[in-house]
This record gives sequence, C-alpha cells and structure tokens, in this order.
Amino acid sequence: MEIYLPTLQAKILELVAAFRIIVFAIMVVGLVCYIGTGSQTGTSIVRTLAKALIIVAAIATMDRWFPKTENIMLDVAEYLNTGYNERPDAAASTIRESTTTNPESQEWSWRKLNESIYQAVSNALANIFIYIGTLITVPMLILQYVLRWLLYLLTPFALAVFMVPGMTGIGVRFLQQLLAVLAWPIGFALTNLVALAIWTDFRGAVGANPETVGDALYSPFLTMMGGILATIMIIVGMISTPVVMQMLFAQGNAFTGSSVNPVGMVRNSTGLVSGLASRITGGDAGARGASAASTAATAGAGRNLPPAPPSASAGGPGI
Repeated sequence: MEIYLPTLQAKILELVAAFRIIVFAIMVVGLVCYIGTGSQTGTSIVRTLAKALIIVAAIATMDRWFPKTENIMLDVAEYLNTGYNERPDAAASTIRESTTTNPESQEWSWRKLNESIYQAVSNALANIFIYIGTLITVPMLILQYVLRWLLYLLTPFALAVFMVPGMTGIGVRFLQQLLAVLAWPIGFALTNLVALAIWTDFRGAVGANPETVGDALYSPFLTMMGGILATIMIIVGMISTPVVMQMLFAQGNAFTGSSVNPVGMVRNSTGLVSGLASRITGGDAGARGASAASTAATAGAGRNLPPAPPSASAGGPGI
C-alpha cells in the first residue's frame, strides 16, 4: 500500500523552493555574527566557510539524500517483516478477514435460544472490536506520511541554524526528531510481526472451527480471542511506536536510562575506551612508580632515625 497525496507533496515542494531565500539569509546572518566577533583566526574562518559550503550542498541535494535515508529505514522494516513495503496494513487486513459471522458453523436454534443469543452477541462484540482496532493502522501510516513532508519542509531551516552561533543544539535536536519519525516503519513492522505471530499461534492451538463445540473451553468468545489479542497488540504497537522512537533517537532512554542524546552517548563511549586504553598501557608503569616512591620514602625515613643507645654488652660503664 503506497500513500500518495499529490496536493500535499506539490505544495511542500513549492514552499521549500520559496523559503530557500530565507534559509540562505539565516546562514548569511550567522556567518556575519560569527566573523564579527573579531576573535577569529584565519584557520577558524576557513573552517567556518567550509562548513557553510557543506550545508549549502546538503540543502541543494536534499531531494536525493532525504529519500535515501527514508529508504534505509524502509529496508530495515522490510527485513524484519517481509512484504511490509508492499502492504503495511497486511496484519490488520489478515486479522479482519479471519473474523466470520459464525466461527463454529452452528445454526440458529429456538430450542437453545439463550445459547444462540450468546453466540450472536459474542461474535458481534468481537467483530466490532477487531474491525475498529485494526483500522488504527491506516491513520498512523497517514500521520507518518504527513509528518515526513512537514519535516522535509523544515529540514533546510534546521541545517541553516548550524551557522548561527549558539543554535547548533537546535539543529541537532531537529535531526534526531527527523530520524525518529523516519524510523516509525520499523516499529510498525515489528508490531505487525508480533500481531501475526499471536494470531497464528492462537488459531493453531484453538482452531477456527473447533470440533468440541459443546465444551465450555471452546466458547464463541474464545475462538475470537486470537484476533482480539492481536488487535490489542496492533493498537498498543501503533500508539507506542512514536514514543519509543522518540526515546530511542532523541533521548536515548532505552540505552542509558536518562535523557542523553546520541552525541553524548558517543562521547561517553569514547571516554570509556580512552580510559581503558590508558589503564592498559600505563598500569604497569604506574605500579613501578608507586613501588619506587614507597622504597624512597622508606630509605629517607631510615636516614632520619636517631642513633640507637649503647647496650651493656658493648663494654660500656657498668653500674
């Protein structure tokens, strides 16, 4: 299933082209503020100009690297759940198609009126929940599509603020949010995979048409339980995917338990590696230095001791 809103896409592309002069104006202002401080050397000015050229190239080629970044996320989702790119709502459609009006194939009986009414009500409630619950897939896919184009519109501004002194953190945070939104399909693919696994395993254990219909274990509601559990998984997964991706890419809670961005995670990892390297290379030398210092201190203390008093056996005067 491919979501394509030509009106939205054409409007966003038109706005990106129209706002490009504002983006370059922000970069010029940032460059002037950076050079106008008066404390810049020739090397730092060249470095700043090189950064400006890189940002301009990134803005000019955004129509190429932006879709490639999105395709990387879609390839990961396709690897996790084969066929996701063709039909992102395949799990919801499969679960909806599995519901039938009468899963036990029993006929209406006036002699067993209470049992027939119970079966009809149970199947109706289960079908309503499954149909409504699985329909959440399409709105979430449309929301991800709309946010994708909205971020595409704001990406040039996020790249431009890298030239403004003191606003680099805003650009970094925006790029983290961009990766989080583009990674939504990975969460959706995992949700479909788990939902289909729950539905398949449950139907394999209970069966769509159990033979022991009279047994209370195979009630009409129980035959629908696999679809209900899978629907609950779809609802929870679709709603929690934006939150999980936000925590993963923008905060790092899944790794550190605290609000740390990926830049801080890389910095901490580099410090840990350098600390281990210094311990490995300088550990023996440090131990030898400590031993030498201890020996020197002991010798110095021995030289400062007062002379021992003469003993009686040494031929001294007796009493």
